[in-house]
Amino acid sequence: PNVGRESHSFLHHIVHNYDTLAPWTVFSQAVRPSWGFFSGDSQSGHLSDNVDFWDYLRPYPNREDSYFVFSAASHFPSGLQASRAGMLFKALRSRSKTSCPKEGADGWGEWWFDAGHPHVSGRKPSMLEFYHHFVALDEKNTEQ
Repeated sequence: PNVGRESHSFLHHIVHNYDTLAPWTVFSQAVRPSWGFFSGDSQSGHLSDNVDFWDYLRPYPNREDSYFVFSAASHFPSGLQASRAGMLFKALRSRSKTSCPKEGADGWGEWWFDAGHPHVSGRKPSMLEFYHHFVALDEKNTEQ
């Protein structure tokens, strides 16, 4: 069962195919990858800054063994989230294609929490319930 949205599918693939993974694997959401995130829009492409989907398809860029650009950050166990500013506002797009914004902390939006967000509610277990049960192993009740 898909208990963690697409991230569960990605992790499931890695765990169950660990010894036979391809030399280079790209995980993507179902919509066409494009710049930006628009809340509530299922067609949001989720690419940040000046990143193009082809950047992910080029194996071993700069002789590195992976390519990953963080578009969001989550704080556990609080459930707070922050989004990369270069993914939210075209005027704030940096020239960086690196994992974190070249502006450091200034390259991120404000921390936010939404009790109705799918990471908190909706699917069972929620992302926070999953975190407490399988990662923190503290069984904290996140429904209160």
